[in-house]
Amino acid sequence: MKDDYTERRKIMTGRNSNIISKKLLVKTSFWYIISNFLTRAMSFITIPIFTRLMTKGEYGDFSVFASWQSIFLIICGVEIYATLNRARFDYEEGEYLNSYITSCLLLSTLITTVMLGVYLLFPHFFDQLFLLDRKYILIMFAYLYAQPAFQMFQAKQRIEYRYKFSAALSFIMIIGSTLIAVGLVYFLDEDKLLGRILGQYVPYVFVGLILYVYFLRKSITYMKGSWKYALALGIPLVFSFLGSQILLTADRVVVKQIGTSEEVAWLVLAASCTHIVLIFVQSLNNAWAPWLFDKLKIEAYSEVRKTFRVYMWFIVFCTFCVLLIGPEIVKVLGGKGYQQSIYVLPANMLSGIFTALSSQFVNLETYHKKTHYAAFFTLIVAVMNVVGDVIGVLIFGYQAACYVTVICQLILIFMHYVATQRLEVQMIVPVKDMTAILGISVAFIPASLILYRNTVIRIGFIMAIFVVGCTIIVIKRQELTKLIRKFRSSK
Repeated sequence: MKDDYTERRKIMTGRNSNIISKKLLVKTSFWYIISNFLTRAMSFITIPIFTRLMTKGEYGDFSVFASWQSIFLIICGVEIYATLNRARFDYEEGEYLNSYITSCLLLSTLITTVMLGVYLLFPHFFDQLFLLDRKYILIMFAYLYAQPAFQMFQAKQRIEYRYKFSAALSFIMIIGSTLIAVGLVYFLDEDKLLGRILGQYVPYVFVGLILYVYFLRKSITYMKGSWKYALALGIPLVFSFLGSQILLTADRVVVKQIGTSEEVAWLVLAASCTHIVLIFVQSLNNAWAPWLFDKLKIEAYSEVRKTFRVYMWFIVFCTFCVLLIGPEIVKVLGGKGYQQSIYVLPANMLSGIFTALSSQFVNLETYHKKTHYAAFFTLIVAVMNVVGDVIGVLIFGYQAACYVTVICQLILIFMHYVATQRLEVQMIVPVKDMTAILGISVAFIPASLILYRNTVIRIGFIMAIFVVGCTIIVIKRQELTKLIRKFRSSK
């Protein structure tokens, strides 16, 4: 850990920045991706267990709970962990940064307490809004108190490039919580939903509280001006991430209100398949963001542009590969009762590509302290998405919600791109690259639906990709060997 931290300091002082930062990007990307895939692998392995142990209604209700939890975590946490990427440039490392972190956690606790007070004053109103029993909501608030400390700890590990411990902690947490959830769902016959929620979230409550105490011991000093700084960056990010969360989850909440729990379950299973790509995207972005900020600091636009181009096309390729085996994934995860999920899978899967692209704009805006762009645009698009979901579901059925989300995400990307013209976005994401990525991605929807009806042709595509991939590996074996050796030597 000490060596990686020393390397990061060298980047900041400009010494060997190109060579060292590339090594760090490769290493952090590798460990974050491996960690997230290993941790999420447990979630995917247990999806068939949960879909068979729980009714479709219970499975759908858990997704609704998770959606509300994600929304309130963004509000109560004020996205303070996301401000750390920028705060590290404005606060010295060590005591000042630790005081900033503690001050932010106290702010999050205060906001959560206010939200809990409002809920306790009007419990019946919120129970009708959430369509969930009160005991589940109280568990959610316990999670809201503790999780910001966990997020902040992981964020601090990332900016210090201490990737191994961060990866190990994530892996241990997801393994433990998932196994506990499976056990409780199996044994709590009368309330399997309670078992799933307790097992999935309570372990994070305990670990979050431990990390909260850890930060208090590092520094219990409130830093004057830190709340103002955190809120100035965090509130716009709240609207941005809240809008993004609405884009990803509004469909199931709307369908829960208008449609049936079964339809919610079909959407949820499709979203679970989408997580294969989203996990990869989020893992890369966690490693990418600190590296990008360092590169922007030294105005290395050409290097960022070349790296991001490879990054985006790789995500597009991986998305298409996953789509090709979509019917098989749905069959394994959900069984025959979830076959309807196939028809909303392609539109759902594009979320990974759109998220990767829009995250680039948000990172750029955050670096230049223009987070209000993301807040304004995402809020507008989120409202459009909810209204579009209601109209689409009423007229065309639950499937329309996925296509409304695709349209809204495209609008959001366009708005971001126009707004970041003054922030040298063309130096990082040329318009021709963005147009090509979006055009090919949207074409995946009709192409996939056609291939799903022609199994022989679809299998032919899979075999062709496999043959081409093996051929490239053979032809480029020397380059790949050198890359692996370089990576091993950098460790």
